[in-house]
Amino acid sequence: MKQSNPLLQHVQAFFQEYLSAHRGLSANTTLAYRDALKLFLLFVVQHTGKSTVKLTLDDLNSDLVLEFLKDLETRRGNSTLTRNLRLAALRTFFTYLSSQDPLRAGQYQRIVTIPLKRTTQRLIGYLAVDEVKAILSTIDRTRVAGARDYVLLTVLYNTGARVQEVCSLRVGAVRLDSPALVTISGKGRKTRSVPLWAETACLLRDYLTERGRIDQPQAQVFLNARGKPLGRFGVRHIIHKRVAAATQRCPSLKGRKIGPHTFRHATAMHLLQAGVDLTVIKSWLGHVHLSTTHAYIEIDLEMKRKALSACCPISEAQSLRSLIEKNKDVIHWLESL
Repeated sequence: MKQSNPLLQHVQAFFQEYLSAHRGLSANTTLAYRDALKLFLLFVVQHTGKSTVKLTLDDLNSDLVLEFLKDLETRRGNSTLTRNLRLAALRTFFTYLSSQDPLRAGQYQRIVTIPLKRTTQRLIGYLAVDEVKAILSTIDRTRVAGARDYVLLTVLYNTGARVQEVCSLRVGAVRLDSPALVTISGKGRKTRSVPLWAETACLLRDYLTERGRIDQPQAQVFLNARGKPLGRFGVRHIIHKRVAAATQRCPSLKGRKIGPHTFRHATAMHLLQAGVDLTVIKSWLGHVHLSTTHAYIEIDLEMKRKALSACCPISEAQSLRSLIEKNKDVIHWLESL
């Protein structure tokens, strides 16, 4: 009888049971783990001369992991950050293997203890209020694509949502009646509710009504030109296109790398500059650790001198201060629903 492959069994269990069922990780995080392990196993195949079906657990050792990490930076030209992300995924996999294969626990532990490389912290790039205005003002809202793009970028700026969170947004997650809010499904399948400005709610209502989706809770909010859900690359393309069109009116945008996360950083920075408490911003953005939110403090020494209007809607609407004050007490907020 042909002997089964223990490596394959462990890999399948890691993805099908451990990551999804036990850890509850999102599909995107699972794909990142898959890519890291796939690259590593292909590297092992290349260095051992074995085929993938011939690989065994004994072939997976710390020396090969170190060589793999070196190859990422040298031959593949990956950044230190990417190298660290690949290593983090491998460490999770080998930590899992330690619990499933105790006979090789020492072998796996040597991999788990490989340290992450120190990286120089990059300055967070964000948009000033005038830059957000310039980008939005160049959009022709009379065109179908323009109307969608205007609403999309406004939602990104209002909510500070991650690109995948916006791509996955469904009509049923948007409450347009007062108090308007959007329920965002974030990392680790955690959800958070973010208040919407009156202008954003009005834009969304008109946009969904005109497209006949306002009464379809399972429908995606943002679609591409083919009527399919808008993807991450589609959102990036839209932002690049709109930023390029705004550079003549706003020269400070020229030559900058601006993507969906730049809008997220802008939301955080404008809240911070308005004097909003870090714990509120943490909940607004869906950060797991306060230390992540704290990083924004270090990039703008003038935050306490900025006016609250820095994070107001592009046109006249209620101030963010009143919105925060109204919703900071969870009990009062729940009672207002």
